Amino acid sequence: MINPLETGHQPSPRKKSQPQKPQPQTAKTPTKSGQQRRPTRRPQTAVLPAGKKSSPQTSKPKPSKPISRLWKKWIADGVAFTLLLGGTGLIGGCAWFSYQLIVNPDIGVWLNQFLPNWTQISLQRRDSILTLDEINQALKTEGLIVGKSLTLPTVDSRSKNVNDQKSTLPLNSLLVNSNAIVQQSNDLLIPILKTRKSSLAHPCEGGCQEIVQLRVYEAVQTPYQRQGSTEYYRLIQQLNTKGPAESFVIASLIGTESNQQGSNKPLPLTRLTQFKGKIPQQGVWFNLNSERVVGEKTVPYGQIIHYNPSQNYLSMMLEWKSAAGQQPIWQEVTGGKDPELLIEQTIGLEPQFSIYQVQPLKFIPNPIQLTAISLDETFLDNYNYRQALRLARSGLWSPALDLIKPLKKNIVSGNIANLRWSTVVQAQLDLIEFHAKITKAQAIAAWASPSQQVLASLIDGRWTEALEVLKNSPGNQQEIANLLRSNGGRIKNRLNAALLENPEQLELKTWGTLIIAAENGRNRAINWLDEQPKTDQKDRQEILELLLKSIE
Repeated sequence: MINPLETGHQPSPRKKSQPQKPQPQTAKTPTKSGQQRRPTRRPQTAVLPAGKKSSPQTSKPKPSKPISRLWKKWIADGVAFTLLLGGTGLIGGCAWFSYQLIVNPDIGVWLNQFLPNWTQISLQRRDSILTLDEINQALKTEGLIVGKSLTLPTVDSRSKNVNDQKSTLPLNSLLVNSNAIVQQSNDLLIPILKTRKSSLAHPCEGGCQEIVQLRVYEAVQTPYQRQGSTEYYRLIQQLNTKGPAESFVIASLIGTESNQQGSNKPLPLTRLTQFKGKIPQQGVWFNLNSERVVGEKTVPYGQIIHYNPSQNYLSMMLEWKSAAGQQPIWQEVTGGKDPELLIEQTIGLEPQFSIYQVQPLKFIPNPIQLTAISLDETFLDNYNYRQALRLARSGLWSPALDLIKPLKKNIVSGNIANLRWSTVVQAQLDLIEFHAKITKAQAIAAWASPSQQVLASLIDGRWTEALEVLKNSPGNQQEIANLLRSNGGRIKNRLNAALLENPEQLELKTWGTLIIAAENGRNRAINWLDEQPKTDQKDRQEILELLLKSIE
């Protein structure tokens, strides 16, 4: 037997038996017959190893993972949003393409460049869009000819539309270069011609042609039109052209040696040119013109055409003719923001210019008009002003300027009450000053012929200087007499206007007597002299002596 002392184990003391507590007796409830009483189970407690205290076991909750759950939610939302966005984009793209097929059936051409050959869309181009060759062929069938086209400017709004087309092009940055998508093309102004017969008034070599119509063709800017591709155009406006009446052109020569009568038959227009240089800012200006042969003179005539790019509107602004044989020019006369249109009617040494200003007009397609600066209307209630206009209308530009310039100074400084210097009156002053500069330059120029010197002085209203030249040129008096016969009408108008202001001036009476004698004889001239007021015997004798020397 093993000795417990040797092993080191001590015998465990015996537990004393403890008296059990009496259990309280509960009253037994009677049970129904046939029912058995279920035994109650006691909760089992876990047996712990020795030396450890028993403690109630509670279930610890597992730690949650909020970051993982958030990522799953984001991924689910992203997938749903992507599907929604993709579906919306697909529906929008189909709607856009359907709309383009309605408003622009040629949009299918753009799509065909990305499709294989076996899936190409069959297209039929609209009849309103044509190439230049197709336009030419179509006009040939009508017996018309396409003339040399002129380019028209591109409006800013047109460029904006092109940029919008480039930005809305599907798969723009992935498929093609954005700079090569749209081919920039200019609108065209094309004259349409037809053949005509040659005549003495309108001679021509070979086949004669005249312009009967002007057409504006808009360059079709589509998102599929690439660089180097065929350009297409659409007709947006046409203007039928008919030249001015023959009587209108011939009237500019009435009073000269080429005094002819013309009919109301319209004259042909054969050339179309664009004004260059300093021109008005609004739109583009063209000169549609030709010439009419009158005797030994060639009289140009035509129409001023204006194109408004913002409205694609073409209009005829003015009919013109020039007795001086010059084409219209744009030149600054009044000092405004736009130059004026000058049409010269000068014959000989007498300057005559029709000057037109660009004025606003309440008409949306073409909100401007050409208005002539007129001396027939009065805008001031002042005697010197009315007298200046009367002298200017008769051709005495320098005397008229001497009256109206001091008047402006007094009105602007406020010395004359109830008068306002308006832009219309200023334009009249500018017209007078423009002509006065020419007549003054001619009068002070050195002329080789005394007769030309006399004529230049008379045109500028220098009666005394002209009379001195006549007296100092005894060998040229017959030449001067012939000059008075051929130019008596123009000089007489100036003389009558001057006599209204100074009826007693001796120089005016002298020139009046000489002009009437050159046209109607000495007796008629002497009778006219006797009718003039306040002519003393000494002045009358001096005039008659000069008359006998100068006029035979």
